[in-house]
Amino acid sequence: MKSATTKFLTAVLVLTLVCAALLLVWNNQMAEKMRFHDGFWMLGIFALTVTIVHLLLLQAKKSSGNSFIRTFMLSTTLKFFFYLLMLVVFMMFSKDNKQILALHFLFYYVVFNILEVTMLYKEALK
Repeated sequence: MKSATTKFLTAVLVLTLVCAALLLVWNNQMAEKMRFHDGFWMLGIFALTVTIVHLLLLQAKKSSGNSFIRTFMLSTTLKFFFYLLMLVVFMMFSKDNKQILALHFLFYYVVFNILEVTMLYKEALK
């Protein structure tokens, strides 16, 4: 049986590859003004952030319940502010269409949060 870490890393890798393939299709099918060339950077940041936070939470799960809850709340808050900071930086420095940038940001945010929460929920029930 696979460990929780291995399952999560596999899921993140598969999800990242699927999102990268969707981004390639998007950039090849859309008009030039609708393309998002910085999307791979954003995707990589999301994948890395979710992986680090999830591994931290799996370590915190081994300690007391109060410690896990504090770690979860702190990591969720810090991750949210980091994502907002990342969005602001991309909005300021990216030459891509800002509406498309926001659309991709929201898509990655929702998809990676769903993955993280479902994997944490499954692990918490054990």
